[in-house]
Amino acid sequence: MQSALSSDPMAISIANKRFRAAKCERCGAKMFPRSLLKPHLTRHRERQRWFAAELRKLQYTMAHMRDIA
Repeated sequence: MQSALSSDPMAISIANKRFRAAKCERCGAKMFPRSLLKPHLTRHRERQRWFAAELRKLQYTMAHMRDIA
């Protein structure tokens, strides 16, 4: 039996079969099975959209605070 440290960190071996993991280019997370990468990337996009919306709200508020003062 091989140790887990000597095997490929991007693959999982079960019963002499190797299953490859997918790696997120954005955050470096490893996904297994590979089908989970698409929902993971969708969450990245949704979080980025949420962050942009919150930033717009903050910029709007700060601009109005400057106008009042």
